Amino acid sequence: MARLYAQAGAGIVADSKPELEQLECENKARALFSAAEEALRYAGEARIGQ
Repeated sequence: MARLYAQAGAGIVADSKPELEQLECENKARALFSAAEEALRYAGEARIGQ
């Protein structure tokens, strides 16, 4: 089983809303995990075609 660790951040400014900044970080990390899952799926399909 593979493990993937991701870090995501947001730009905090004077009028930032903490809950929205948290959501932004979660969405960025989710996108990284989705991309990794797609890459694994694609790699698996490439092996099948060989």
